[in-house]
Amino acid sequence: MPTYRKPRRLGRLLSAFLSVVLGTLLSLTALSAVLLLGWLMTLMRKRAMTVLGQTVADADQPTWMLGPKTSRGLSRWFGGLARNARAGIQGSAALFVATFPFASFWLVAWWAGWENSFNKGYEQAFVGPMAGMIGIAVFAVIMVYLPIALAHQAVERRAFALLELRQVTRIVSRTGWGYVMWAAVTLLFALPIFASRGLPAFGEGIYPPLANMTPEQVAQIRGMIDLMTALYIFVSSVILKRWSAGIYARALLRLGQPRSGLFRRFGKGIRFACLFSIWVGLAVLIFVGQFLNHDWHIWLTHPYVFLPWVG
Repeated sequence: MPTYRKPRRLGRLLSAFLSVVLGTLLSLTALSAVLLLGWLMTLMRKRAMTVLGQTVADADQPTWMLGPKTSRGLSRWFGGLARNARAGIQGSAALFVATFPFASFWLVAWWAGWENSFNKGYEQAFVGPMAGMIGIAVFAVIMVYLPIALAHQAVERRAFALLELRQVTRIVSRTGWGYVMWAAVTLLFALPIFASRGLPAFGEGIYPPLANMTPEQVAQIRGMIDLMTALYIFVSSVILKRWSAGIYARALLRLGQPRSGLFRRFGKGIRFACLFSIWVGLAVLIFVGQFLNHDWHIWLTHPYVFLPWVG
């Protein structure tokens, strides 16, 4: 018996290693991150189906390139890639629509706060902070629902199922304290990503020899930081997406159960307040990171909010 287990275990380890390498590389650019998002959504669907007690068909297995074993021709060789591309494009389109409200406020806040100040437009100084605060509040409210909405689209495999607000709201209301724990861990996981963006601003203070390095040497170090950040983003995204899919599936199972009472409604309000506070914390991390090392597209995407991309 042990003789048969070893090759199987070796195969699983090799497959996991290849997935980590591919996932890391796909995290390095925005375009390839769309494919990675599609793969992660397939992973979420598989996890949710397992928790729901449903049979996971061969077509539901997350693969990078190959299609189901029953398919033939191009579908066999490139079916997985095509599925990842389709799910990734649909997922990023829905996420763009869902995140645009707060991203647009943040872009206006940066322009009105920094660019406007640089051009001496002090009479409009209030616009930047006001737009920023509104954007943070909108972000926190949207993020209460967005992770579960993404799991919903992954499971349903329908374009823009993420925006089915009534169903998503019902599911979120049944997530319980496990969802609050997940959000808190997400915020904790976001700290190294924040550090990878913010610390380079203090590079020479942390490592004085940087001041004497050539631009090529500095670029090599930056490339290494990006690669390590991409590895971290991939591994942490796998953990968080699988976890959120499990939370979604368990909440779905609770939908049929009767629920009423003042105490339960009070608990729901407390959970919402906790989730709102946690997502405000993530928004603060994004803002501080931008002040330390600004790049306009970071207002539009964060690895745990939109594309799993280093940026």
